[in-house]
Amino acid sequence: MEAYTRSVRFERNEESALRVAGLVVIATTIVFVGALAYWQAFRDDLNVNPYNPRLAAALSEPHRGRILDRDGEVLAQSLPDGRRVYRTAAAVHVVGYLSARYGAQGAELAFNDELLGRRGGDWLAALRSEVIRGTPRGFDVRLTIDVDVQMAAALALGNRPGAAVAIDVRTGDVLAMVSWPNWDPNAFATEAPTLLADPRAPLLNRAAQGLYPPGSTFKVVTAAAALSEGLVTPETLVTCNEAYVIGGYAVSCGNVPQGPGTYPFRDAFAYSVNAVFARLGVELGWQPLLRMARAFGFESPIPFDLPTAASQVVAGDAPLSDTLLASTAFGQGDLLVTPLQMALVAATVANGGVLVEPRLLAGVYDGDREMEGPPPIRTRRVLDGHVAAELRDMMVDVVAKGQANMGPLAVPAAGKTGTAETGRGTAHAWFIGFAPADDPKVAVAVVVEDGGRGGEVAAPVAGAILKAALAP
Repeated sequence: MEAYTRSVRFERNEESALRVAGLVVIATTIVFVGALAYWQAFRDDLNVNPYNPRLAAALSEPHRGRILDRDGEVLAQSLPDGRRVYRTAAAVHVVGYLSARYGAQGAELAFNDELLGRRGGDWLAALRSEVIRGTPRGFDVRLTIDVDVQMAAALALGNRPGAAVAIDVRTGDVLAMVSWPNWDPNAFATEAPTLLADPRAPLLNRAAQGLYPPGSTFKVVTAAAALSEGLVTPETLVTCNEAYVIGGYAVSCGNVPQGPGTYPFRDAFAYSVNAVFARLGVELGWQPLLRMARAFGFESPIPFDLPTAASQVVAGDAPLSDTLLASTAFGQGDLLVTPLQMALVAATVANGGVLVEPRLLAGVYDGDREMEGPPPIRTRRVLDGHVAAELRDMMVDVVAKGQANMGPLAVPAAGKTGTAETGRGTAHAWFIGFAPADDPKVAVAVVVEDGGRGGEVAAPVAGAILKAALAP
């Protein structure tokens, strides 16, 4: 009997031990899978962290997918030995780089999971990869960039510091995004120390992160607020004699061909009369102007696949004085904007008052098979359609009245010039616009640092970009 009892106890103890062992295995598995899901899916921010060592390991991965333009032209690919090669310096700020020492930037970083054959947030794929330790074949990433438009933008900008952006006004597809200075992406490993020390900041994507005073291009925002509030119409007569004085600061009434006097508001817009906009801004008030700027996306980073800087209306806790309001209304003051932001301003007017968020991803492909399409088009209404139409007509006047030398275009265009004072005795040359004016398809923004007059320097760059973008 005692032997039987000991046997039963042994079996129970054994059963209990097995149960405990099983629970330990299950708990360990849950912890492992949970941790893997957390780090691979929920903490997917690590996949775009340039200091992640796995990004460095991906440098020599010969199976890494290609980066293509919207039509399938190769922008970046890996050779059999794992070396990553790039087509052109003209697209380097968009395509980016991949370095064992310096990490990654651009599309190489933004779409790293896809390029390595992993789908973002797919923890089951991550589990297979961790357990099997296989090397998946990378997916090809197709961008919205049109390499022909990109090259045309780079050629037109030339070796002048600045940036240019072209956007499809209907979809938000970024067709071109150029920043200069640039560099040879195939020589990045050796040139990186020099590039990092260069005071011109060649690694900065000026199109999405460069901040500049916008000059008179911001008058589109001021006019949008004034038209929306019913303060003016394009035909409202405005009077400007010599100067508008505020806070002891005289704002010029110059620029209008007929000289000081009375004329329609549309002429004050076309000929960019600072005094008229300074006074209009004060009449409008801070809140309507800030509300309109924020509706366009100012003061917040633009949702985009690449990092963006937030455009600024007022610096920090600066007092909202009438003097600052006057200078802000005609495009100076504390204003700092990115070219991408100003391209969205032009695109919103062109699109009947509807802002379409920009996008860079056109699709993810496994060979010829589409694994993922472009993200959905995201829109929000900024302007009443009637106000957008009035702004469009006034922007047509800017070009029609000879204020922007856009070169030969087969279609009518619309735009706004800007000559933004830098405080260094120079001015940035600006132009924003779109074409065709009667059926807008593409919007552009161009800034040439210390370039001078926008209508003479930036407008021709915009014209060349629009010509390439609208080519059959």
